[in-house]
Amino acid sequence: MKIHKGKERRKHPRVRLRIEVSYQKMDSYLHRFTENISEGGCFVETDEVLPPRTEVPLEFSFPNYAKPLVVIGEVVWVVEGTHSGMGIQYKKISPDAKKVFKQIVQSRIKEEKNP
Repeated sequence: MKIHKGKERRKHPRVRLRIEVSYQKMDSYLHRFTENISEGGCFVETDEVLPPRTEVPLEFSFPNYAKPLVVIGEVVWVVEGTHSGMGIQYKKISPDAKKVFKQIVQSRIKEEKNP
């Protein structure tokens, strides 16, 4: 299993949030969950990882939103083993989707500061 050490490289704050996310791997359409999200990316818990540098369309199903948010991401790192998953950076994201992610992250940060 890879463990990242050293300077934090993320540009956006990340919050723990379990949201359903769907993506395609070959001929299968998979439904998994995020472990955390930010305005710029997420970590998807899955044994069905894609190779780094793979472009992947993601559909996020947020409660209180009528339609899933669709984002094009790129797999930037993968963990395999007991806690498998992949770190994904958003590459193509609509202004509306970016606004939703920002609102959700900011709301979670406030909740964590004031439980």
